[in-house]
Amino acid sequence: MEIGITETEARVYVALLNGASDAKQLCRDAKVPYSKIHTVLKRLEERGLAKEMGGRPTLYEGIRPKEGLERYHKKAAEELAVRVARAEEAVEALVQSREAEKPDIWIIKGQEEILRRAYEALNGAKEGVKLAFPVVPEFALAALLPILMRLRADKVSLKLLLSREVSGEVLSRLGEIAEIRLRDRMFGGGLIVDDREAIILIGSEGAALSLAIASNHLGLVDLAKAYFDYLWRPNE
Repeated sequence: MEIGITETEARVYVALLNGASDAKQLCRDAKVPYSKIHTVLKRLEERGLAKEMGGRPTLYEGIRPKEGLERYHKKAAEELAVRVARAEEAVEALVQSREAEKPDIWIIKGQEEILRRAYEALNGAKEGVKLAFPVVPEFALAALLPILMRLRADKVSLKLLLSREVSGEVLSRLGEIAEIRLRDRMFGGGLIVDDREAIILIGSEGAALSLAIASNHLGLVDLAKAYFDYLWRPNE
């Protein structure tokens, strides 16, 4: 019973180990109502603990413990594995649903942490990336250029908004992998990944990045998209 066999099934199984018996004899030996005996026998057969011998009346025989319980163990393990897999899927779906319902907003401080978060976001891009930089420091270019090249090879759309103050050398390097448009004035910068996640640069100390906001909040992402798309429009 401790391994998942009911008391009634256990009594019938032990009775079967005494030798082949028909349903009526098993009812007497195991003290089981006749209305239940066939259901119990079928369950024991499914678990590999009994087998039907045929004859008139039909005889049943118990599988010896070493073989029978080994079969039961294997079948129970298979059934448990299926249930665990279903449980994992159900819980994962629940977690993802809750995460989707609760957008996150992070304040990111420090240049190293901002670049790390930008790299993670870019690395997960599947459809398109929009980048806006008033200036492009050499450290940012060195950190992001390899991942941008990989995204270009993967056919991910890359759009870069840059200030006209950006050097010709930087424009030449970036122009080989992305569509670029220049603006005379830009306030702040950041990136948008697949129109679902945004990182907005809101502070700097000289050439170094100091503060940013990262979010998958729909309203904040839409605001960043609207600003980028406004600046991206061709000059009239």
